[in-house]
Order: sequence, then structure tokens, then C-alpha cells
Amino acid sequence: MYNIVPISGLSAITPISTVDTVAKQDKKDTVTFGEILAGKIEDVKALEAQSLKSATDIATGASNDIESAMLDSTKASTAIEMTVQLVTRAVNAYKDILSMQI
Repeated sequence: MYNIVPISGLSAITPISTVDTVAKQDKKDTVTFGEILAGKIEDVKALEAQSLKSATDIATGASNDIESAMLDSTKASTAIEMTVQLVTRAVNAYKDILSMQI
């Protein structure tokens, strides 16, 4: 008929206290939305500073690389526009949530 093979090698069930400890450690490793947003805003600031430095170098004659200066300017401009749109959408979403009836 059928040959039944015993199951071996199963680990024991972990105690709840161990699960709670692991859950607390996972919460410490997570990054909040605010931290991500703050990091991205710092990236936008860095792009803007690089654009300003490139433009200053071109204006003072310290650099002849106009193409890089234009690319830096375009990157900064795009990042700023995206940030403004993100903030506008977040504010509109917040207003929509506030105007919802319970």
C-alpha cells in the first residue's frame, strides 16, 4: 500500500516573547515617510547647489564646460518642479481628507 515516512527536521514553535522582540527590532530598522521626504528634499537642495556652482564657475571663467552647467541646471529645475508638484498634491489630498464626512 502506502509507505508513510515520519516527518523530521521540523523546528519548534517560537515563543511569543521572541516574536515580540523581533517585531520591535524590525520597527527600529524601518524608515518613516517623513525621513524619506526629508532625504529627498536634501537631494533637491544638493542639485540646486551644484547648479549654482556650475553657473558661477561658467560666469567667473573657472570652467568652460557649458554642457555640464546646462545639465546641472536642468536637473535642478526638474527636481524643484517635481517637489512643488508633490507638495501641491499632498496638500490637496490632505484638504480632501479634511473635507470628508464621517
